Amino acid sequence: MKKSELKSIIKECVKEILFDEGVLSNLVAEVAMGITKAQTLMVETKQAPAPQLRTQNDIDEEKETRRKKLLETKRKMLDAIGNTKMSNVFEGTEPLKSAGSPTAPAAQGPMAGRDPSDAGIDISGLFSVAGQKWNALK
Repeated sequence: MKKSELKSIIKECVKEILFDEGVLSNLVAEVAMGITKAQTLMVETKQAPAPQLRTQNDIDEEKETRRKKLLETKRKMLDAIGNTKMSNVFEGTEPLKSAGSPTAPAAQGPMAGRDPSDAGIDISGLFSVAGQKWNALK
């Protein structure tokens, strides 16, 4: 077989594969899809300006400005609700004897079921009685 005959056979095979079987059209479609994805992913990035050096005086002025703004906000809130309206808001109330959250079952813990106003046991004289023995245990 001559070189020219082999060359023509290979050309026919390549043409058949590329055009008849659609390999070339699939390849072009994939490349086009990749290009469109790459274009949508491209993002323009801008470099942030370099931070300016601040002096201690600038920092102190900024803190003072924030403090004044906070005090002004507090004053406005107190003026809005009225300073006298909120005084003694809990006057005459007592703590609940038993409280629970709506999601939790009955109260649990070491103080469950105890009256909050109960002073408990006075242990102030405990160390005067057993103080030396306690120091010996240390």
